[in-house]
Amino acid sequence: MHNTSHNFRRGSISLAFFFILLLGLAACGPSTGPSAIPSGTAEPAEDGPFAAPVDSASLFAASSNESVESQEQATAVPGSSGGEVDANGLPVGFTADGHPYRGNPDATVIIEEFSDFQCPYCSRFANETLTQLNENQIAAGDVLFVYYDYPLSNIHPQAEVAANAARCAADQGASAYWAMHDLLFNQPQAWSHNQANDTFITFAESLGLDSEQFADCVQSGKHLKAIQDDVDLGLSRGVSSTPSFFINEQPLIGAQPIDVFNQAIATVKRGEELVFNQPSNEIPPTPTPAAISDEGIAATLGSADAPYTIVEFTDFSCAACARYATETLPTLQELLVDSDQVHYILKDFPQSEHPEARQAAIAARCAGEQEAYWPMYQALFASQAEWVGQGDKTAVFFKNLAADLGLDTAAFEACQSSGQFDAAIQAGISEGEALNVGELPYFFVEGYPLSGAEPNSVALALGLPMDVSIEGAYSIGDPNAPITIIEFTDYQCPYCERHFTETLPSLMADYVETGKVHYVFKDFPLTAIHPQAQLAAEAARCAGAQDAYVPMHDALFANQASWSGQANAADLFEQYAADLGLDSDAFRACLDSGEMKTAVLTDQAQGFEYGVNGTPAFFVNGFLISGALPYSSFDQALTGMLDEMQQ
Repeated sequence: MHNTSHNFRRGSISLAFFFILLLGLAACGPSTGPSAIPSGTAEPAEDGPFAAPVDSASLFAASSNESVESQEQATAVPGSSGGEVDANGLPVGFTADGHPYRGNPDATVIIEEFSDFQCPYCSRFANETLTQLNENQIAAGDVLFVYYDYPLSNIHPQAEVAANAARCAADQGASAYWAMHDLLFNQPQAWSHNQANDTFITFAESLGLDSEQFADCVQSGKHLKAIQDDVDLGLSRGVSSTPSFFINEQPLIGAQPIDVFNQAIATVKRGEELVFNQPSNEIPPTPTPAAISDEGIAATLGSADAPYTIVEFTDFSCAACARYATETLPTLQELLVDSDQVHYILKDFPQSEHPEARQAAIAARCAGEQEAYWPMYQALFASQAEWVGQGDKTAVFFKNLAADLGLDTAAFEACQSSGQFDAAIQAGISEGEALNVGELPYFFVEGYPLSGAEPNSVALALGLPMDVSIEGAYSIGDPNAPITIIEFTDYQCPYCERHFTETLPSLMADYVETGKVHYVFKDFPLTAIHPQAQLAAEAARCAGAQDAYVPMHDALFANQASWSGQANAADLFEQYAADLGLDSDAFRACLDSGEMKTAVLTDQAQGFEYGVNGTPAFFVNGFLISGALPYSSFDQALTGMLDEMQQ
């Protein structure tokens, strides 16, 4: 295990968190860049660094059945026979030079994107703007969308291998490429770790691809040269950040909203130029923390002298914000705010598509005038489903919430209609837009951005405990023990074997068998480096079907050196089953059928979701601990936790 271990101390924010922010959530150059302005406005055109791109007319110079690897290209016009379509029924294929496209090859508007799969702004474009383009201009046959790789490997270490994975899917067809493209952008947190290829293989299996062919491709880095060719092409065309676009050869920079793309498409269809200030052609600098102003603050928690500051931008109509407010913030407050480690600042960022959100923000602030901001904050989110979409009725609903909280309803109602908070709320909106606030809730931790409200990702980043499901998992010890240890393991991993040999026996004797610890087993096979690990995990589960999971678990680790790397590992596993007195025929039938494969991969996917990126990894009452730590470290931590519980 090559990862550094986490600190056991509750409420601590480790330097690793800020390191994660710098690597995974750093800006990818300009996120929105200079706005595209249709010609005819007051902004003058300027000469920029962009070289003339390749002639878009040459994209389909080759015959429509020219192959990319072994695949036929689907370059048919929508509605014609023989064309390939994606899951949404959109025409897909490859250009003459092998780049994937969506849409009508004869469309009058061609959008070319240079993108990075690990760039959060590219993800925002893919999940928001591109989705709307797919449903409208691309579906209508007006736009052809072509994708180019531009991984910024200096700040996104898995971007290049993700691009390779997408191209490996492309080897099995254009629709497979776009399915993988969409999945990579939809779940970046699942693969942004140093075992990304394992996740990509799991993705390929979930998409029904030939997993063996795909695995060979990703593990060999088959398409890395072609990806570098895309980067070189982008540089030659003046690309310096992601996402960057060319619309009929005219550049447009950044994850612009759909309105900007709609205007740009209409402009080029009229034969007019997009006029905007050109960005500099520089490699994105190392990110610096954003400066957050004191304007527009809705409320705060904790001491202003705390060593760390978290600023949240929220929308009371946002379902993800409600989930964060009810599931994560209370724990964060207990562990970090109340211990004076974090000063928490809240700012309003009501979205235009949520018409009641601004009124809810006003209601919370008006409750704050009577020292009840946070009770109203919780009440608004708890009752969100009751008032969202109610239009003018929300004012009465909010007044009733104020009454339930024991507030002076006359004063509350007067405050609601006074307009006294309009400027402050607008200040938060303007600042959020300037800071390129994305998916809500959106956070700045010491100025570094963190997007999204999944409790596990926020908890991982902030060092909080996570609620890891153990339903259906094999375990030992008392399920009602005060401490639960969940181990994610790989049977072929030497560090996991070390934990099994050197640490687990003492944990068993001192904590599990004494009723202090419930010990749970989870699978996390690192198949890219341990080719027999998946089969070994399945073998343990096949033994578990005969009530012998733990004996087989022990036999696999005790004999790791004998079966690791052996082509006949299945035969050896069958022998272990026989030695344990199991029905070896039933065991082998189970192993050969692959019936346990899904359960193993489900564990692995769960591990990725909770931040596991190496083995062994442990969750001790929800806190992630990485590495084959010595027994003394576990003993010290567990003793401290038990002592704290008794206080």
